[in-house]
Amino acid sequence: MADFPWPIAILQQRNREELAIRAPQGIVRLSIVEGTMLDGPVTLDYRVGGPGLAERLQALARWDCLLRTGSWPQALVRSTPRADRWPLILATMDALASGHSLRETAVALFGRETVDREWHQPSDHLKMRTRRFISHARRLAEGGYRDLL
Repeated sequence: MADFPWPIAILQQRNREELAIRAPQGIVRLSIVEGTMLDGPVTLDYRVGGPGLAERLQALARWDCLLRTGSWPQALVRSTPRADRWPLILATMDALASGHSLRETAVALFGRETVDREWHQPSDHLKMRTRRFISHARRLAEGGYRDLL
């Protein structure tokens, strides 16, 4: 482990351990299925079967490229709809901390023009979407962030 040129942290939770490596393009996390990283030298055995095989193979390709070259190409950077929501969730947390109303929070997330145009639509889709972001932000603030580690 001392051979890595990047900062490393071992994250321990209940019955899990993860190795977090702060690489140039972001944090790489390896889930430890069996044993512990704290016992000294280890051998990594990759388990890529099961649901999400394509994502696991892409993660393995990023890891391989990182070890060989010190970085991974932009083509291997993972972007998902879920990841695209994080900036909106953080903006929601900021709006809540500032005491914003539901509508003010929506303006912070989607812009005044969008809110003015869609706020009173019969479907209430923008209000419901804003409420979902608020709900998610509150869960994270109440300790749900620990599940992300």
